[in-house]
Amino acid sequence: MKLNIVAIRIWLTTSGLILLSLVATSLFYNHFYSEQIKENYLNDYESFILNVGELSESDPTFIFNYLKEANVIHSKINFALRTEDQYLDDQGEWDLQFSENVYQKILDNPDLRADLQASEEIHIRSDLAPDYESKTPYIFHIDHINYSGENYAVYAYVDLSFISRIERMVSIAIVVLILFNIFLSYIYYLYLRRNVSEPINAMTNIAFDYARDDFSHQLPVSGRDDLSELAMAMNKMGHSLETNRTVVRQEKELLSHIMTSIDTGILYYDSDQTLILSNPAGDLFLTQYQVERGNFSTKENYVDIENSLKEAVDTKKYSQFHIEMVEFYYEVTIMPLIEEDTLDIRGILVSTKDLTHEHRLDKMRVDFISNISHELRTPLVMVQGYSEAIIDDIAETIDEKKEMAQIISDEAQRMNRMVNEMLDLSRMEAGFIEIEKDPINLNRYLNTLKARFGKMASEVNVNLELDLPYEDIVFPIDKDKMDQVFVNLINNAIRHTGMTDKETKKVTLRLFEDNNLEEIIMQVRDTGTGIPKEDIPYIFDRFFKADKSRKNYSDNISGTGIGLSVVQSIIEAHGGRLSVESNLGSGSTFIIHLPIDQEETLD
Repeated sequence: MKLNIVAIRIWLTTSGLILLSLVATSLFYNHFYSEQIKENYLNDYESFILNVGELSESDPTFIFNYLKEANVIHSKINFALRTEDQYLDDQGEWDLQFSENVYQKILDNPDLRADLQASEEIHIRSDLAPDYESKTPYIFHIDHINYSGENYAVYAYVDLSFISRIERMVSIAIVVLILFNIFLSYIYYLYLRRNVSEPINAMTNIAFDYARDDFSHQLPVSGRDDLSELAMAMNKMGHSLETNRTVVRQEKELLSHIMTSIDTGILYYDSDQTLILSNPAGDLFLTQYQVERGNFSTKENYVDIENSLKEAVDTKKYSQFHIEMVEFYYEVTIMPLIEEDTLDIRGILVSTKDLTHEHRLDKMRVDFISNISHELRTPLVMVQGYSEAIIDDIAETIDEKKEMAQIISDEAQRMNRMVNEMLDLSRMEAGFIEIEKDPINLNRYLNTLKARFGKMASEVNVNLELDLPYEDIVFPIDKDKMDQVFVNLINNAIRHTGMTDKETKKVTLRLFEDNNLEEIIMQVRDTGTGIPKEDIPYIFDRFFKADKSRKNYSDNISGTGIGLSVVQSIIEAHGGRLSVESNLGSGSTFIIHLPIDQEETLD
């Protein structure tokens, strides 16, 4: 039982007041009213006995004539008379006897029994005599008179046991009243619990449910008292809160969906530059900024976000700038939010836009234009120069003219190859790529490729090797398109392996079937210069050239940066995928994965 419950406190207060009143009344009766009644009775009976004693001394005849009538007049006063020579223990010899019960009470009292034999006059009032202890108040009186030469003893005894019986009855009545009061108090408690405590507890629980955004419960309303009106008001409040919560939740979900879906990073700071809200794109920007700030913070164009936020708070001005990190490029906008009334800074909204891909494409586009210009300019210059030499008859012999014509033909084929690569890439990106598959013996096909590039490999001291399975693998591919794949891969492998100063220069063509992955795997592995780790994610992007590791090699000037993009498109058109493993300075391995179940993959 919790004492802080309103119904319990009301019940305890009310019951306590009633019980206190009842106890106070009982105490008043016991200590004042009851004692007063006893004293009044004792005073009256004592006065009567004393009057009778005085009459017995002045007129002994009165005693003998009217003593019996006195017993009748006062039923609570008992008189007895005997001569002094009559036997004390035998009431049958007395002139006037006590009633049997009174006489027995006197005999049962040791003090009074001894007083019966006394020869002097005795007057005992139990409430005034400290030597006599009795729970029942009484008066005992003895007078000695002489009548007709005979000595008589007159006894008077007053027994107030009826008052004790009344007190017991009153005590029982008080106990009954107390028990009845406890019963009524319990009924009163049940009433308060049902009509006060339970409604208040229900309202409390509903209020806590509202605090937890749970509006599924309603309070029952019965009657028109204050608690019923309060319950009705809480039900209306819950309905209103649920409606508002639904609207707020929908708006919040919409805002959260928008912030999560947009590519623009959103960061919201308070006036103390503490981050309050962000979306995934904003978190990604902060992570990249913190990771790479150590790499680019020493650059002259380094932008400190914290200083920019402080500056926005101080100046209350909008700002926009770009952040170029090692791997990423962002456009950042800082917009201070200002209160219209006080012109104080409410917060700072930072939006970040990842322009890494666009920036890289622009850079690659510039590099591509520069590369393609260089690539086309060199053969054009040679074609122009040798054609002029033929026209001006600088070549005197037929062999010299044939040699010049051969150079012109080679350079023309080189330009034609570059143009075809660009056209192929454009067609593939537009979706105009057609694959015509025929079953090909891949073991024999790779042998043909080895023979085809054997001369090129031997010219730069590169060993071109094969790693083939014992059993032939026949697999459907578009041979012409796959020739284009391997021309790029093998040519790059031989060229970059020949650039190294290693004693062992090797390019390996490997073929095997992976039963676990259900794939046909073909690899072009070299021991060449390798690819920097940071360039690997971008080597299949169009126009990209991983020049950072090869800038010291003069032979690396050729290439447009679109060959691997074409290779990847052809492999994906076959339903496969192209991956690469490489370590700078150790070599590279380009891996072609072709699924065995071609129809399921294409579907």
